[in-house]
Amino acid sequence: MLHIKRSLFCLLCLICLVVGIQAQNTIRITSEQDVHDFGTILEDGGSVSHTFTIRNSGDAPLVITRVTTSCGCTTPAWTKEPIEPGKTGELQVTFNPKGRPGPFRKTISIFSNATDKRRHILTIKGQVSKKPLKLQVVYPYSIGNIKSSSKNIVFNTVTPDESVGEKIYILNEGSKPVSVRLGKTPTYLTADLQATELKTGQTSEINLVLQAKEAKRKGRINTELVIITEVEGEKPVSGTIDIAANLIDDFSKITSSEKAKAPVAQLSGTMLEFGKLPEKGGIIPLIGGKVSGTVEITNTGKSPLLIYSASSDNPILEVSGGKKEIKPGNSATFKISLRPRDIKTKLDAVVTIVCNDPNGPVRLVKVTAEK
Repeated sequence: MLHIKRSLFCLLCLICLVVGIQAQNTIRITSEQDVHDFGTILEDGGSVSHTFTIRNSGDAPLVITRVTTSCGCTTPAWTKEPIEPGKTGELQVTFNPKGRPGPFRKTISIFSNATDKRRHILTIKGQVSKKPLKLQVVYPYSIGNIKSSSKNIVFNTVTPDESVGEKIYILNEGSKPVSVRLGKTPTYLTADLQATELKTGQTSEINLVLQAKEAKRKGRINTELVIITEVEGEKPVSGTIDIAANLIDDFSKITSSEKAKAPVAQLSGTMLEFGKLPEKGGIIPLIGGKVSGTVEITNTGKSPLLIYSASSDNPILEVSGGKKEIKPGNSATFKISLRPRDIKTKLDAVVTIVCNDPNGPVRLVKVTAEK
């Protein structure tokens, strides 16, 4: 019995000794902050970094064995030497935002010989602001030594109280400086040239603003913007940019009952194919040297249909006839003509009809012909 008591006493002493030794060799890992917020950063602004301070709060050297991250976009670098009790080390975390727009939250796991935890977790977070799309400009049109991004500007549909804008980009591709100026524009169109003197390789912008109210009418409008270029010692060279817009009624506030009583434009067709055009002296006679086709517009609505314009931007086509106002149940015939001698190889054009039908204020008729 005495032998058993002595054995138990010795075991108890041994346990106390082991616990005491462990208590003396406790290794604790802590950090001054567990989360770092980068806030908003730019996607194309390059990588960002933050350094966490790692502290050994124990009483034996702390050794960081490895560090892992939750994403390959996050790169760690840390103190490799043992961190003495009460001392600190560093863990730098670098985040690459390229290709990662939107919010982000990444974790960093620290593995060490700490006795209080297997791993210590840190977090970085923030918002990546999407990089702006880089404007890719092509300059296919020439005006003297200047190249232009556009030859035609179409504002599509514009209501009476709207002001809409477009840009034309120009480039000096010549070997000499060029002076640029603009011709006079109608009252409804303003054109502002950003830079008037362009060195070789320099670009500029022409800012166009169309104010529909100043046009004082509805329908399709067409005008030209004249661009004059001049190189010192040479004659000025000018070119034009064709500008068009469809000025329509504002149907945004029309009620369902008003829409039910509105006019409805019904076209006999949206394609006019002349096919192969006859030659002079051919079997098919040419009246006045022209060939013609027709498009009929019927008003199937309940109020007068107003035809604001029926025209083509292509000067080869001539639109005539028809009516400015078509009463409910009535029709009007529009004649579309062209001269075969004006067609070189193939014609692919459009006739634009602008009216007060709220369901379709702009109607298109495609016209084709072959020589």
